[in-house]
Formats: sequence, structure tokens, C-alpha cells
Amino acid sequence: MKKLVVLISLMAFLSIPEMNSMIMPSGYAAGDKDTLRVLVSPELNGLVEKWVTEYSHENPGVLINVADIQEEGSHNSLNKKGVMGIVTEDYLRSVQRGSLWSMVIARDVIVPVISADNPFSKEIMESGISPSQFAGAYTEPGKLTWADLSDSGDGTTVNCYCLDDEPVRFCLSEFLGADNLSGKPTLVSGNDELIERIVNDKYSIGFCRLSGIVDYKNHSIREGIEIVPIDINGNGILENNENIYCCLNDFNRGVWIGKYPGSLCRNIHLVSSGAPGDESRIAFMQWVLSGGQDYISEAGYSELVPGEKQPKIQSLNTEVRVVAIGKKQQVVNTARIFFIIATLVVASILVYIISKIVNAATAKEQEVDNGGDLKAFNENSVTIPRGVFFDRSHTWAFMEKDGNVRVGIDDFLQHVTGKVTNIKMKQPGVKVKKGEIIVSLVQHGKQLDIYSPVSGVIAEYNHGLVTDSSLLNTAPFSEGWVYIVEPANWLKETRKFFMADNYREWLKSEFSRLKDFISSAVKINDINYSQIVLQDGGEIRDKLLENFGPDVWEEFQRRYIDTASV
Repeated sequence: MKKLVVLISLMAFLSIPEMNSMIMPSGYAAGDKDTLRVLVSPELNGLVEKWVTEYSHENPGVLINVADIQEEGSHNSLNKKGVMGIVTEDYLRSVQRGSLWSMVIARDVIVPVISADNPFSKEIMESGISPSQFAGAYTEPGKLTWADLSDSGDGTTVNCYCLDDEPVRFCLSEFLGADNLSGKPTLVSGNDELIERIVNDKYSIGFCRLSGIVDYKNHSIREGIEIVPIDINGNGILENNENIYCCLNDFNRGVWIGKYPGSLCRNIHLVSSGAPGDESRIAFMQWVLSGGQDYISEAGYSELVPGEKQPKIQSLNTEVRVVAIGKKQQVVNTARIFFIIATLVVASILVYIISKIVNAATAKEQEVDNGGDLKAFNENSVTIPRGVFFDRSHTWAFMEKDGNVRVGIDDFLQHVTGKVTNIKMKQPGVKVKKGEIIVSLVQHGKQLDIYSPVSGVIAEYNHGLVTDSSLLNTAPFSEGWVYIVEPANWLKETRKFFMADNYREWLKSEFSRLKDFISSAVKINDINYSQIVLQDGGEIRDKLLENFGPDVWEEFQRRYIDTASV
């Protein structure tokens, strides 16, 4: 039925030849030339010059006028009509953004690296180095030893290097919280020279650009070099939201979704005054997001990850692009315009009526299929049995007569995830601590890691979940239990648990957090998302995560699950 609605809309649209002749012309008349004006942050000149050269070669009918944004003499220069800007994050922060439209098109990512032959490499890759430890090494060179960064007891001095590049030094200063790094680490003029020094000095650490250590042929980190994991919270453990260093793909994705320190990653933006409605500008922007990405690494920057390019290109495709094709079309008869508008209004009303009928029928069908279950998710949807302890990790715990504790997932979380298709559990005999990952819920490859409500030793796991993980959805407090745990610190840990009434009160704040997550991460102002996330009247849809991909699940993990105990 949805296809029918789309088809009717398309037929109504195509039936208006005057309007179709005004939108998306196939090309320009011979001899016509478009002129694009682009203002550029000085440090991006090399990248933009390469883009202009390649784009002009592919599109000889377009002239691109490039100017240094600082020479314009005004922070309001980007607000002028018809002007585009390619600027760094720092510059964008310094201006009055007003109605500026912006889109991230590349990144400047700074990474700490060590030699693969570093004798403490294995330990560092497991626990990471905290920002305060980096600060100790880089602000007081010669004083910090590898014993301070590891449990080795080795008193060898940490040799510190940094790329001699102003933006890199600026990012590093922000990361370390230091005003000036001049004369402290050894400054090296180029990425290749820095990498050579790191490879040959196994007791060294260096900060350089990510693009300089990537083997693009094999899509991996160059041989002999390792990126140092950053222990952001400084607890000596690389937790799930910090561990993005397994491979280059994981790292790039982690940078994209915000798991890497923002001070070491500056976005490069393409901006314009208002949404880009001019076809020539949109064509250039789309090229930058596609073919133009091939030239980003040459300039020392990092291209977008595959998962974020296509949505950006598609969003540009939806921009309204009404252009004049020729002088004969510059004046359109007022009566025709009125007729066009009236026809579109009538067509829209028809489509709206049909869509409401279809949605009502579909809703009834789904209600029959679901046995009349509520499709809106609210506080009345959650089952809260009495006598059970609840934890902020959205797990429950219940002490059996033998003193062991049965553990499971609460009903709230299964309403959010929808049907669980697989579950990753730990084996009996494994020691767990409260707040550590104890189980992972999987839905067609998308995953959430859930933290343990108790400390102890796993005595048994639920074998029934191996063959039917959906028991977590249908019977979370009975057949869908996850573990039997021999508790190690039960009395102390129960002090922070909720029981029925207190848990119900706490859930009000969890629903508030969920709505905040939806509005910020899922962007319900986008009509496509709002249909998936919200019921009529603005209520949250049940099983809302079922309709989203791994990127939203990772955001939910980072913004919601990982911060539940805060």
C-alpha cells in the first residue's frame, strides 16, 4: 500500500509539465558558465586547490573562484548569498553562525603512536594511556619513565615527539590542557620522518596525523606502528565505549560517532548561507562527498567513513533546486503558477487521505497480529514484579533460597530493543564485577553490551536462551533469566538497588533520558525518523531500535546504556 501512495504522488507530480520543466535541468546551454565562490580557511588551501583542479577538469563549464577567508576581513562573509565556505571546526566556532548551513566533509585526526616493538606494547594496548599520563610525558619531558605508564618497573625515559605543524600542536595542547608545548616534545617536520623515529626508537611516543600512518593499499595501519589507545576516564581499563583500536575500520567508526577525544579530532565543514538551493553548488558538494574524497588523504586529512557519505549525498538530493533554464522561462504566467499550486494542493490532500486510510488499516492488522499489544511505549508498558531488585544497568537480581542470585534483563530494555535474535553469555566459573559487561544482546548483527548488577562467580547460564533468545522479550522475569551468580558482595551492592515503587519512580527519569536521546541522536525533526520513532500524539513507539542500524545502536550504547549509572 505504501508503494501505491508513492505511485499516486509521482503520477500527480509528473502530470504537471510546467513544474517539471523548472526543476533539475539536465545541463546547461553551450557556452554557459557557472561561477562558484568559495572561501577557505588558510590551512585548507592545499586540499581545496586540489579539489578545484580536479572538479574543473571534470566540469569545464564551471568556474570556481577561491579566496582566503581571512582576507575577506569580516566574520560575516560566509553569510553572503551565493558564497560557500570550506573551513575548520575552529573557525566555525569563532563566527556568528546564524543561519549558516554546514556539513562535515572531512576530518583532521591526530593520534598518538608507538613502535610495534615497544616492550610494553601488549600491556598498553590492553589498558591504554590516560590524558593525564600523556600530559606528564609531554609537559615535563625527561621526567616520566615507562614505569609510570606501565606496571613494568622499567625506568627508561619516555621520548616524546610531535609533528611540527601548528594545527597538530594546537590540538595536542588542548588535549593535554597545556598552554604552550614549544621546546618540550621533540618537534619533527614531516609525518614520514616522525614515523621513522618512532619505529627506530622503541621507547618513544609521537603525535601525528592519522592519514600519515595509514597503509591505503591494504586499508590498515602502516607496519611497525601502533595507535596508542586513550584511556579517557583514566581508570586503567579500556571500557567498551573507549575500545575502538582493534582495526582501522573500528577506529574510524569510533571517531565518527564520538568515542575518540574531540580535542584530537577537528571536523572540516562545508558551509553556506542557508540550505544550498543552487544546483551548481549542490553538484560541487556532492562531488566533494564522492569523488573528492579520494584526494583528502593526499592533503594530510582523513576522509569520511563509508557509512556517513551516502546519507549526506542523499540529503543533498532532497534539497529544493528550482533553477531557470533559459530566458524564455524566466517569466512564468501567473495563472499557470496558480494552477500548478492548486493542483499540487489537491494531489497532496488526496495522498494524505489515502495514507491515513492505509495507516489505519495497517495499524489494525498489526494490532490483530500482536494480540492487541500496545504499540506506544510508556510507563504503563513496563512489567515490574515485586520482590525483585532492579539496577541502573536495566538488569534485575533475585536471591534464591540457596543464597545464589538469579540475574536477568529488565522489561524496559526489551521494549526498547525489540526482539533479541542472539545473546552472547559468559561461561560458568567466570568472575564478574558489578559494572562490568556481563552479557551482549544481539539483533541481526546490532549489539548492546549490558553491565552486571552484582559481583561474584557465574554458576550457571540459561541454556534455553541459546536456542530461543526471544525469551528475553516474552518472559524476562521467568524463562528469560540469564545467569545464576554466586554473589561476592551482595549486602553492600543491594544498597544501590531499586525495588518496585522506587524503580517505577526512577523509570520516569529513564523515559525522560530516552526522549532526550531520541531528539538529539535520532533527530525526530526528520520526518522519516519521526514516523519510525513516534506514535500519533508524540508517544514513543514500542521496540523503537528495531528500525535503526548499527550507528544508532552504538549511539544508544554510548549515550544511554554506558551512562545509566551516572
